[in-house]
Amino acid sequence: MKTPLTPLDLVRRGLHVYAERTAVIEPGSVQFTYRQWGERIFQLARAVQAAGYGGRNVAVLSPNTHGGLLTYSAVPWAGSVLVPLNTRLSPQEYEFQLRHAEVALLLVDETLAERVQDVAAGLGIEVWIMGDALGAAQAFEARLRAQDSSPLPVPVQDEDDTITINFTSGTTSSPKGVMLTHRNTLLNAAETLYYFKLDSDSVYLHTLPDFHANGWGGVWSPFGVGATHVTLPAVRAEAAYDAIDRYGVTHLCAAPTVLSMLTDPAQARRVSRSVRVATAGSPPHARTIADMNDLGFHVTQVYGLTEVSPLITVAELSAAQEALPTAQRAPLIARQGYEMLLAGEVDVLDEHLQPVPHDGVALGEIMVRGNLVMKGYYRNPEATAEALKGGWFHTGDVAVTYPDGRMEIRDRNKDVIISGGENISSVEVEGVLYAHPAVREAVVVAMPHEQWGEVPCAFVALHQGQQVTPEDLNAHVRAHLAGFKAPKHYEFRDELPKTASGKFQKFILRAELWQNQARHVN
Repeated sequence: MKTPLTPLDLVRRGLHVYAERTAVIEPGSVQFTYRQWGERIFQLARAVQAAGYGGRNVAVLSPNTHGGLLTYSAVPWAGSVLVPLNTRLSPQEYEFQLRHAEVALLLVDETLAERVQDVAAGLGIEVWIMGDALGAAQAFEARLRAQDSSPLPVPVQDEDDTITINFTSGTTSSPKGVMLTHRNTLLNAAETLYYFKLDSDSVYLHTLPDFHANGWGGVWSPFGVGATHVTLPAVRAEAAYDAIDRYGVTHLCAAPTVLSMLTDPAQARRVSRSVRVATAGSPPHARTIADMNDLGFHVTQVYGLTEVSPLITVAELSAAQEALPTAQRAPLIARQGYEMLLAGEVDVLDEHLQPVPHDGVALGEIMVRGNLVMKGYYRNPEATAEALKGGWFHTGDVAVTYPDGRMEIRDRNKDVIISGGENISSVEVEGVLYAHPAVREAVVVAMPHEQWGEVPCAFVALHQGQQVTPEDLNAHVRAHLAGFKAPKHYEFRDELPKTASGKFQKFILRAELWQNQARHVN
């Protein structure tokens, strides 16, 4: 007998085995047992079906609330595809993503509704507002109460069907919608359970935005073992520490910027029990690791991309390496490490798709082939073919392999800037800069930044006789894109470096910003 692989089966198991255990807590708001959580899942699934959206694409725009978390199970249980949206985008960006993903219904948290209601109306998309306040959010709860709460069978017929479409900033001006399958996400969720050591006594704090590649599987995996979810709508150090102390948090995931927030001397507290932390986006600094250890946190670095479900490597340490002093252990944690148990083949390959020497010097590109690689980019077969050429998924990350087999990223082929865990397409920012009437040429590259790891820097050449200030350009960019995508520094040049064929030489500009640094990523 064969049944399709799906992360919904983890949720189903949790609802069946741990009915009276606490499933979800939202501090200062509500909490639900597994039985109550299951009732809400089935009510929302039936509501989606009753409104005619079963089998269609349904978007969610929400911070880490109990309502947002509910959609990751309820929408697929309705037979629909979930489209999680970044909470920090502009109306223009939402318009593109909603249209491109062919979204029919939008579930939005009450705190974000004003940002997208006009956009959704213009596209003919129905909007349901979620939340705890009166008014429209109350109507959402009434919609749930009108539905039967009895269990529904897991609806998946084919494990290779799409469960989510997750947008990621790529190397083109338009974001790409990554189609992840039930099989992809179940195997990633299982890896999360294994490496993160979650069990029925675990309490998982949602510090990582759930829209980031489905919270690295955290929207499903803890349910499978009866763990408790604690949602955190706004990630602040004080709120995180309060939740850790009050609810006995044992696990959390976060970008290194959040670790820096937790270790800030003005906010830092020593935790009463060990808290496991998975971090990704950029390697944590050795000082941050040491500070986290001193506070009682145990940090492990993981690495991946949305296109690979998203985690594929882990900075795995032996017991002997775990016992090393921080100064010796931190460099090992800072490397991307080894392929994960279910990631398939993950290797550093040269242009002929052959492994580079394991000498810590020879450069190649991290490539992947296996069960975690995406189904493809939604409505973008050309980009899909390019990403999967040669039978490998090309990450665009340039790396070395050490004699012990550990991988370490040294640079990026893709024109992507990873700032505080957020992907920023340099080409997208350049496109907006070119729309300013004073700008003749614009090139955006990453520059190192102490707090965010790396941030966009814009090199700009103006039309003859034109004058413009960095403040003018910044206001222009922010009028079209989310604020975190705006360059943090502007350099004005008469000419920008180009090849003989007229192609911009970004590597020259990057070298100016990253001189005297061994790695050109941070």
